Amino acid sequence: MRRAHSARIFISTSFIRQESKMGKPVMVRMAAVGALAALAACAGRPLEAPVDSLTVARVMGHPVEVPPLLPQAGGNVWPTAADEGPRGTLSNPDAALRPDDDQPPRPLPPRRGSGTPPPMPPLTDATEGLRQPSVPPAPTYPPVPRTTGRVIPTPQGPVTTTGGGPGYSTYSTPEGATGIAIPQGGTTTLMDADGRVRQVPTPR
Repeated sequence: MRRAHSARIFISTSFIRQESKMGKPVMVRMAAVGALAALAACAGRPLEAPVDSLTVARVMGHPVEVPPLLPQAGGNVWPTAADEGPRGTLSNPDAALRPDDDQPPRPLPPRRGSGTPPPMPPLTDATEGLRQPSVPPAPTYPPVPRTTGRVIPTPQGPVTTTGGGPGYSTYSTPEGATGIAIPQGGTTTLMDADGRVRQVPTPR
């Protein structure tokens, strides 16, 4: 048995290694022959439709007996409310799963010793929640000190501020010279364009 099996393997491998005169391996021809054999096996018995089918009988033109539609005994075929349980709605889709939720809540027992009902809550305006809250007033800050037109007296003559920013002012003299004034509490430092630095009292 083992000898026959090894002989078969040797023959098949040597057969595969052989090549035809056209240069194609013999394996390609064997695959084509195998495919043709498989197709021949598929051409067995043809498919047959079930003979007792109502659709096949109508297609073949045979007479078909169809039972007529008759009304159901008992008259009304629609279910009544007693036949059905709670049904879910769009507003409460879980009504069928939780039937206890449909029951109205039990009234609270009256308090002991109270013969009169409590007073009604005061009526409120329906639009009260829709009103916008009032905007708080803007905080008032002291006015920003003026940076232009202030006169700073100096021993050489008054200078007038012409602008500036936070912490400094620019100034000009009556002769046309310019500089920077830096207020520092009670004194103001004047730096002229020519490089001179002076300190004068800050005007009130």
